[in-house]
Amino acid sequence: MNKIKNVSLFFRYVFQILFIAVPVLLIISWMYAPDELVFLMGFVKLNAIPATYSGMHTYTAQGLPEKAILHVLSMNEKILGCLVSIIPTMIEMLVLYFLIKLFKLYEQGEVFSLSHVRYMRDIGFALLAGQLIEPFYQFVMGLVLTLNNPPRHRYAAIHMDQTNIGILLTALLVILISWIVAEGCKLREEQQLTI
Repeated sequence: MNKIKNVSLFFRYVFQILFIAVPVLLIISWMYAPDELVFLMGFVKLNAIPATYSGMHTYTAQGLPEKAILHVLSMNEKILGCLVSIIPTMIEMLVLYFLIKLFKLYEQGEVFSLSHVRYMRDIGFALLAGQLIEPFYQFVMGLVLTLNNPPRHRYAAIHMDQTNIGILLTALLVILISWIVAEGCKLREEQQLTI
């Protein structure tokens, strides 16, 4: 049991660090998105702009094809992009929050309890919600980042791949497992009451 407690403590710390780092990195990635000075000095090629966004945070410019952004982003576009990016980031934060709570229970030696099941279920529902809003997020982000492109070069689309399907299936599996563990907890409580 001590091994479980030590490993749980380690992972709880990792999730707590990520809980702080994710929003900070999101803000930094939008603050330092290529601007006019960098663009004009030639440090960033036009086709490297989308890669710069997606390099720091998985949600920025996801689903945009290479060379989709044909202009320098203004400060207003960066702020709007950051605000739109907050939506999936909040879901990431929610998953991290539930993971922190779950591993805190493991630290305390509480492996099979209704609280444990609730956090597992909440993680599954958060992952599911993230995949359900992903198409809308991609559509809006495409509009935000390409709205000031020349006419006929604006881009707004929905992109789904095997990663999205994998996360969706994982979310459903986590929800199913939490239901099974909840039933197991109920059976264990009934057996303890009958003895």
